[in-house]
Amino acid sequence: MVANIRLRSPYYIFKTEAGSKMAELTLTIGGELKYTLTKNTDSQGNVLFEISELSRDFIDVTFYGSYLPVTIQIVAQIKFYDENDVLLNTFTDNLFGFDGFGEFKDGSNPIISSGALLQSNTEIYLPENTQGRVAIESSNDISYNTITPSAEGNVTIGTHTIKVNRVCEAKYNPMKVTFVNKFGVLQDVWFFKKTVESINIQKDKFKRNILTSSGQYSVFKHSQTVLNTTANELFKSNTGFVNESMNEVFKELMLSERVWATIDGIVYPIAVNNSQLQYKTSLNDKLINYTIEFEYAYDTINSIR
Repeated sequence: MVANIRLRSPYYIFKTEAGSKMAELTLTIGGELKYTLTKNTDSQGNVLFEISELSRDFIDVTFYGSYLPVTIQIVAQIKFYDENDVLLNTFTDNLFGFDGFGEFKDGSNPIISSGALLQSNTEIYLPENTQGRVAIESSNDISYNTITPSAEGNVTIGTHTIKVNRVCEAKYNPMKVTFVNKFGVLQDVWFFKKTVESINIQKDKFKRNILTSSGQYSVFKHSQTVLNTTANELFKSNTGFVNESMNEVFKELMLSERVWATIDGIVYPIAVNNSQLQYKTSLNDKLINYTIEFEYAYDTINSIR
């Protein structure tokens, strides 16, 4: 079989061969044999392997300003042997791994269908005269399609219709946040309103003896000394008014393990600090604005050794 699988959720391969006593799984990833696993079959010749956890070690979605499709090709081959180690049968699954996840309500073995829109929302918000990106599945891979700077209203991407809303923001400088969504692709969300920056500083202090052998000390020396000062910078950003279809987008942003902010044309790795998100609706909240707190994903003082 051929399938596009989401590697942040378990993917199980179940096979059966009557009369078998042992099954051997080989995982070939990106054309190279990476794992060989063996397992005894049950009394009916059934065997079950989970391959996502092993396969995800070989996929790394990153963003540095360019939208590059990142998937891995996985060949899962299972061979059945009888009690005398005689080969009985061979099954081969050709899979393509995306760094996404399924939710519990999606059931087991969540996959990505051919030609699927690789984002949960069909309405996006972009600054005026700014290019956008929308991803779809294409031949077991990711195709990033460009939304031109002048596009507005309904835009056709593959077989999907995306509504493009242009936002004119005169006061604040809109900020783009890019994250790996539930489909394992890079998705942008724009924050159009106020951003507030702050810094958290941690330090250790100790008292030292500055007294000399003659009983004197210098008033210019620190008797309380600061040691091991570290800092992390944070910022809170506001989306501006959006509709409730963006609830799913912000949920996936909160669940993402890879997030970046583009500030003044420079890409920075960041992390979402919020641990809770209250979904907003037009009925309950009238005008919907989200405030998200982010933290730069590195220490302010360079400590990389």
